Amino acid sequence: MLVACLVMYVMYTIGGGLIPHMPFLRIGSDINALMFFDVNNDASKVTWARATNSREKLEEAASSHVHMVEGDVILRGQGTDHQKLLPVMAQPPQADSDLLLVDWIDRLKVLGKGIKLDFSTIDPFELSLQRLQEADRAYPMRFPVWIHANVLQGPHGGKVKVDPARFFQTLKRVFPKCTVSLGWTTGTHTDLSQSGYSWNMVLDMYDLVKKWRINDQPVMFEARLSLIRNSVPQLKWLCDNIAHSALNIIHVEGDHVLSEDLMHVAFRFPPDGVFFDLNHKPFETMLSQYRHFSKEKVSHLVGKRDEVVFKPKAWVKMGFYIQKDSILPSTEALILTSPIVYVVTKSKYRPTGEIYIQGRVQFLKRTDEEAEAFHTGLNIYLRPTAYANFDNIAGIKCFLGVEGEVEVKGENLPASVPDFRKSARITPSAIHCFRFRITDTGDEVIFKVTTEHDCHTLESVMPDRDSVPLIFSVKIPHKLSHEQHPFILRMEDNNRQAVIDELSVKHEL
Repeated sequence: MLVACLVMYVMYTIGGGLIPHMPFLRIGSDINALMFFDVNNDASKVTWARATNSREKLEEAASSHVHMVEGDVILRGQGTDHQKLLPVMAQPPQADSDLLLVDWIDRLKVLGKGIKLDFSTIDPFELSLQRLQEADRAYPMRFPVWIHANVLQGPHGGKVKVDPARFFQTLKRVFPKCTVSLGWTTGTHTDLSQSGYSWNMVLDMYDLVKKWRINDQPVMFEARLSLIRNSVPQLKWLCDNIAHSALNIIHVEGDHVLSEDLMHVAFRFPPDGVFFDLNHKPFETMLSQYRHFSKEKVSHLVGKRDEVVFKPKAWVKMGFYIQKDSILPSTEALILTSPIVYVVTKSKYRPTGEIYIQGRVQFLKRTDEEAEAFHTGLNIYLRPTAYANFDNIAGIKCFLGVEGEVEVKGENLPASVPDFRKSARITPSAIHCFRFRITDTGDEVIFKVTTEHDCHTLESVMPDRDSVPLIFSVKIPHKLSHEQHPFILRMEDNNRQAVIDELSVKHEL
């Protein structure tokens, strides 16, 4: 009886009643929105009031049934000769508002809604977080608090106005208990068919989050709906590799968007993995009706990609396990960043013309190092007999270089096996992307490489029909083992990183 009374007292004290809102069992402004709101763990059901930057809009949001209320913060008179150290609710190019940040917080903090503060410049940031901290001390915030800024330059985006170092330093020091919402500056263009969040953009974001050790609190990545068509693999990869993260899709009024692109996001991300701040009734209706049937509404190219999707569970990581961030897998792609860690297929295969390994690789220049001919690139090992030591993999090495070098040779084989080597070169594209297919028949290795001129659009899942493949075969000594062996993928040096997708071992039909 005493225990039961104690539990009831704790629940009453924490949650505010005998039947408390369960998320209050994990108190704080850093609570996950899906734990707080009763939406059946479906982020698409979380509703928004956007740009509540006036008293009128704030009252509308306060009296509505929305879950999250978003507002933009500037300094009064920002960018003018009359700038004051007073945070108000407005979005540039506006310079003033009838609503102070402190009044905005005071009105919302007792309503049980979540809040999101959006900073387009760094100027009001520290003062605003101090006001947030003071409000939290006076009346603890037991609801989601999101702090958002665009900290990197994105597609068609302008210069970043929020310095990432100041943003993270201030956030950690003044108000660390929150959902960290991060985005890229963006813009628009008359033709967005080739636009999107590139691999370099999401890798920059990945590096930033890791650098500032945002590990134990919710992280949100914000992306613009009109730029999603060619960005789903990149953004899904990012969320797969950052703990406690999700995607927030925003729609900007006036942007041209295909409904199938909205459905592509809904199809690829799990219900708890993507929020939608759309402010667009037709899109909201479509999402509500088809969120869990989105496969029926996507482009046929999405289905085509599913046929070649990477399966991380079919591979195992080997090498120096303490080397962090050296293998970055997702169902969307595998990124290899270091030669001292590599991946091996869990299954083993006997040499036969009916089995081949295929994939697509794009080489990214992430450092100032220059590529070395026949050295900087991807190694695919066939029939490896020794591979516990990353420096001494024994087998048939098939090399695909950044500049289109292609080579097949024996590596670290017994002295009794005759040397063999054959090389060629295919002209690379500006994006250094290649498709490859390797078949080990037992008597020879057939290496097929195609240069890809498009490696990032949704349409790029279809092979480039204008490219002429390089196909060459190499006779293999009979003394080489014909037993079952795995396949191995490894980078040769650190001068490039490799994004590998469409990677699979196939059986010829």
